[in-house]
Amino acid sequence: MGSEWCTKTLGDVIELKRGYDLPKQNRQAGDVPIISSSGVSDVHLEAKVTGPGVITGRYGTIGQVFYSKADFWPLNTTLYVKDFKGNDPKFVYYFLQTINYREYSDKAAVPGVNRNHLHMADISFPSDISTQREIAHILGTLDDKIELNRQMNTTLEAMAQA
Repeated sequence: MGSEWCTKTLGDVIELKRGYDLPKQNRQAGDVPIISSSGVSDVHLEAKVTGPGVITGRYGTIGQVFYSKADFWPLNTTLYVKDFKGNDPKFVYYFLQTINYREYSDKAAVPGVNRNHLHMADISFPSDISTQREIAHILGTLDDKIELNRQMNTTLEAMAQA
């Protein structure tokens, strides 16, 4: 991984956009995940964004980052990546987890971030897409192993209880 990391602004490498309103009374049964600032919160018949997608909380719960392989509906409490600008979506997912969102919070009582402030954040980012993919692959493999260990622990716990 000898790629060069460049200093840029977050807005140079991705474009964030605010999610969409969808009151509960307007939701229709379907299989499209509705993603709020705390993750998948419901399903709907229609998608607003084509996957893969990366979503983070913009209001309320900030700092959590979610990845959706499938098409999805980002709620208005979120920011989602509208344009990856040629960068690897999975790498962007991992990268956004490193941002200290509290530094960009502009709300007093309830935490919230302004996408324009995030776009101006100075970051160090790998310019080479193959480096991004290698890093995302390694982190994804580790995530898969962690999930497998969680599942094994749950199974072993259930066996111990029995």
